[in-house]
Amino acid sequence: MENQKSGYVPLYRSVLKQAWSKDVYLRTLWENLLLSAARKPFTASFKGKQWHLSVGQLVATAADLGLQLCDRKGNPASRDQVERMLQVFVREGMISIDGEKQKGRVITITNYSEYAQKIDDLPAHEAAHEAAHGEASNGAALKVVAAHGGAHEAAQHEQEGNNNNIKTSSSENSDESSDKPGNKLPVLRPEAAIQSGTKWGNSEDLRCAEWLFSVVQSISSTAKKPNYAAWANDIRLMRQRDHRTHKEIAVLFRWACEDAFWKGNVLCPATLREKWTQLDIKRNKRPAANGQARQEIDYNNTDWISGVLDEKFF
Repeated sequence: MENQKSGYVPLYRSVLKQAWSKDVYLRTLWENLLLSAARKPFTASFKGKQWHLSVGQLVATAADLGLQLCDRKGNPASRDQVERMLQVFVREGMISIDGEKQKGRVITITNYSEYAQKIDDLPAHEAAHEAAHGEASNGAALKVVAAHGGAHEAAQHEQEGNNNNIKTSSSENSDESSDKPGNKLPVLRPEAAIQSGTKWGNSEDLRCAEWLFSVVQSISSTAKKPNYAAWANDIRLMRQRDHRTHKEIAVLFRWACEDAFWKGNVLCPATLREKWTQLDIKRNKRPAANGQARQEIDYNNTDWISGVLDEKFF
């Protein structure tokens, strides 16, 4: 009965076949994300802000997630450790992340509908949530339990619910339907060249996504084929919400993949979007040569790009 009140998600044995699952922290983090994701669209209160979450989404910070990953002595995982673990899931196409690290980010689980279970008709479900939250809500609350001392009490995680498809913040998807079975089907976008659930992109977004992956393949020929719907969606959001052009996206991604530090760290549009400002700042630094700064490249002049990028993309 207690399980029925709290809800559940199936955990597939195929997870054990994944290389990353051998890391107990990675596997636990993945399970925590699944169990904390929103089962229905709802508004969560987190760090004094209202977050409109879609199915399969949760709002968190790396520090909060680290508090749920403790060693035997009760020491939580650090923020940096969690960030590196989250990037593993991003590269695997399992999640996408959007938002500010300190203020909270929306994590969207790809294909969450495969994990979600309809529990509205389970005994005492609604009554249990009304008793727990004072009103009907959408699943188990993601709250930090102070099981390891007062340090954990500092994190005020007020989020309620479980979560859906890998994508960006609710502000980006609040007008899109979920693809969870039993709910209304997602809106089919007539301009979409590719769409999976609420993630979609037009033909140029998809074309750009394919080109970006060709750059990744030039670094690693064994790179796993990405979820192109998710990649195209990230590119579309950069274009529509961040006002980047496809050319700007391609140029900065190519630069990151050739930079000594960023090479291997920026391997998908989601990471490119998150790190855009840092990447752009470093790219535009003018290193001194013989005590004098080099002439700055005029990125408004497209002559310099000739021969650098694949002409068939542009």
